[in-house]
Amino acid sequence: MWIIQLQNYFDIMDFPTKFAVQSQELTQRFRQLQTHVHPDKYSNKTAREQTNSANWSSLINKAYKTLSAPVERGQYMLQLQGEQMPQDNSALNPTFLMAMMERNEEVEEAPDSDTLERLNALIAKELQANAQQLTAHFEAKDLAAVKTTLVAMKYLHSIQSSIKKKQQQQQHLMS
Repeated sequence: MWIIQLQNYFDIMDFPTKFAVQSQELTQRFRQLQTHVHPDKYSNKTAREQTNSANWSSLINKAYKTLSAPVERGQYMLQLQGEQMPQDNSALNPTFLMAMMERNEEVEEAPDSDTLERLNALIAKELQANAQQLTAHFEAKDLAAVKTTLVAMKYLHSIQSSIKKKQQQQQHLMS
């Protein structure tokens, strides 16, 4: 029972290896698995059983974290197919890069919280649309399109982080 074979995260979570994942089902499965292997259940067991429990729990946590986030899930699926994300921006569309720079400037120049909220809502919609595109790209086995979409999503996440940081700064100034 405690032998950890080299399985992928989809196998561990008992999900089909595909990009489209129902997040509620994934969370439910994560909780089910953790009820069986959580280290607290093994506090009165042998050291080996405690170690095995901790290892399984950690592996399940990592699988859940990876599969629950679209960008991480997409990158993981690329790895399963022997592919990796590009390490530099040289292959990116210059128009895309310019658009991302302009969006960063919009965040920097945003005069108030309402503007930041509006920008964040737009990015959230784009991320959702990109996640849907990833499903289609993976189904079509178009790995070049997968990589391009994942890079775009990473940029959008970065801009969201900038928005949150600026919102925190504005709140700090108001208090």
